[in-house]
Amino acid sequence: MAAVPVNILIDQGANFDTSFYITNQDGTPLNMAGDTGEAALKKSFSAPDEDKIPFSLSFLDRTLGHIQIALTSTETNALKKRRYVYDILLNSPNDYKTRVIEGLAEINPGVS
Repeated sequence: MAAVPVNILIDQGANFDTSFYITNQDGTPLNMAGDTGEAALKKSFSAPDEDKIPFSLSFLDRTLGHIQIALTSTETNALKKRRYVYDILLNSPNDYKTRVIEGLAEINPGVS
């Protein structure tokens, strides 16, 4: 399964969360029972791993393929106004890794 490209907008200094429904190629929900995962953003794909900023990743409904990524207001406040790249990687119980979502994350600065 190829990663689906989805760009996101993150408001600096505010809590951020967004959810996704992951599907198989035939359109049926991806069953993520037993899966683990990680999600992170970086300045570029070639940036070193120590520069990763991790999202909190939650499985909202594993049988319906529903996941959520989130950052706290403190975490978004530390982000610079720029474009980052991000992705979500799932790891199945048999250690099969799949990148399900990837894209650009644009940081929107605030006034308040």
